[in-house]
Amino acid sequence: MTVDIPDHIRDLCARLGDGVPYAVKVLARQLADDPRLGKRTGRLGLYAATIDGDTFDDCPPLTVRYAYGPPLTAEGQLQIRDVEATGPLPATSDTDDGQAPDPRLEQIAARQVTEAWQRITSWLEQNAPASLEALLPAASEQDIDALAQQLGVRVPVELRALWLLCAGNQDIPGAGFFPDHGWALMPLDSVRAVYQRQSRWQQDHDDEESWMWKPSWIPFCSWSVTDTSYGLFVDAETGEVGHWDDTAVRTVEDKSLTMLLEEIADRLENPQLSLGCKPGLIGGRLVWGPPSDEGSAILWQPFTG
Repeated sequence: MTVDIPDHIRDLCARLGDGVPYAVKVLARQLADDPRLGKRTGRLGLYAATIDGDTFDDCPPLTVRYAYGPPLTAEGQLQIRDVEATGPLPATSDTDDGQAPDPRLEQIAARQVTEAWQRITSWLEQNAPASLEALLPAASEQDIDALAQQLGVRVPVELRALWLLCAGNQDIPGAGFFPDHGWALMPLDSVRAVYQRQSRWQQDHDDEESWMWKPSWIPFCSWSVTDTSYGLFVDAETGEVGHWDDTAVRTVEDKSLTMLLEEIADRLENPQLSLGCKPGLIGGRLVWGPPSDEGSAILWQPFTG
């Protein structure tokens, strides 16, 4: 029996450690002989097998989830759907393309994010203190590294720089401030939950016509702290910002996170040049408007500088 390992699973294995692709191939040969080697996970046709990281060099302990037989695959077919590291990833000094990142370029990118963020928070401090107070404190390097290990993807330097300044919004009304809809920065727990939810959806609908979530997409901003049906992600491979919604729509823009933050700062500092929604205030909060609902529209005061 042939065991199918999709390309995006192979890419995920390569990111988890140099020894992971080989370890998964060994397991695949075992599954070809005994497809019920793993334990049933509760859903018909889904199984989970484990790999002891000590058995292979440069390989963390793994849980490998796979589908076998109807209704998820054809009779006698097996497909690996997910590979999850359940322990620390092996230390690496290189990126996925085998080249170490240029520290000078990373320092420039981090500085650009920091400068744009300082412009935004300075504006909030002067004009919208309630929005400033709704920001969570910075994450630590350890927090971000732990998240990267759980997701199995390298956090790009721009997003890391942002999280080292602010790790999301508090769950309070009106906390969001991203234009044009007042979207909120996601706390790291929400980032993890959305990434895993989208990845599971991708695994359950894996075919050539339903590629809805790539492993390199890291969410960072959502409709609100609690409503994550809409949001923005950063592609860790390209640095581009993209959008998802509660349907099958996924779009990637020719814009980086740095460009997005600089654009927000520009629109706040020069509201007369802002296209689309304009910055305004309601009770010390930044609200992009004019708001569509009548109650907020009455209270909203446009910021003119």
